[in-house]
Amino acid sequence: MANTTHSDSSGTKTRSNRGPRIAKPRLRFGKGSPEDGYLGQFFGAHFAELYLIFRVGFAIMTLMHGLQKTFLLWGFPADQDLDPAVDIAGIVELIAAFLIGFGILTRIAAGAMMVVAALAFFLIHLERGLWPHYWDAHHGFDTLHHGGEVVILHFLCAWVIGILGSGKWGLERRLTGKELL
Repeated sequence: MANTTHSDSSGTKTRSNRGPRIAKPRLRFGKGSPEDGYLGQFFGAHFAELYLIFRVGFAIMTLMHGLQKTFLLWGFPADQDLDPAVDIAGIVELIAAFLIGFGILTRIAAGAMMVVAALAFFLIHLERGLWPHYWDAHHGFDTLHHGGEVVILHFLCAWVIGILGSGKWGLERRLTGKELL
């Protein structure tokens, strides 16, 4: 570090061993400055609304996933003897979908979804790898046995929601003026 001489407003010179000041990057959600380009300006100016679409879209997909597991709908293998953990995962997904969608206790719900996704990946989907569909030499192409890529996407989306919380348009923030957790 080089010694530098600084002058304050009165003209007094002081010595400092501080090096050059380096600007730290900051997340600037909601700004949208000209150096960000057109898309950067748009996304910056409309971040709250775009995040609302992302959060509600994730909640709808999670709700569909939870309904399918809990009530054995839309092709879910009802003839199989399912583990009770599937029912628990489905109920957690249903509750988390409503909480995330409406923006109530969003971080807790996202954390619960991360746990469900991690358990599903390691206990069910890991043996098939990350491939979208599983090819079984005896039974052929079987779309019911997909790999872990969907579960990883659920985990990552829940992680982002867990970090950002309910955002500007969450019901909890609208009613209390802040996020409780």
